[in-house]
Amino acid sequence: MRAMRKLPVKVKAGEMPANFVRGFVATGLLAALQEPAGRATPAAGRAVLKQALQGGTALAAGCAAADAWQRQDLRGMLVAVAGGAAGLVAIDYLARKSARGSNGKREKHLGQEETQESAA
Repeated sequence: MRAMRKLPVKVKAGEMPANFVRGFVATGLLAALQEPAGRATPAAGRAVLKQALQGGTALAAGCAAADAWQRQDLRGMLVAVAGGAAGLVAIDYLARKSARGSNGKREKHLGQEETQESAA
């Protein structure tokens, strides 16, 4: 069995999760405040959750990339950016997949729902 190689992104222990939580909370609050009052639907909640997850992922990846840039570690910076982009794509894919399977309804862009009968 091969020895494990060190990852190119060097981040202090606990720093990446802390950056994710900062981005998650900040983006979630901003996204929730953008929703009109009285529009507390499940679709609106999912949209806020999706934006919060993406904000946390983007901030964590951005902080890791900035740290790598300061160390002049180009490979680490590229890995952080690529990892962040992959995380954003995965969140978007899972959110769309979840929206299609929720109660016979599917979501349009921006979290608006329509029933399958009216979509046909």
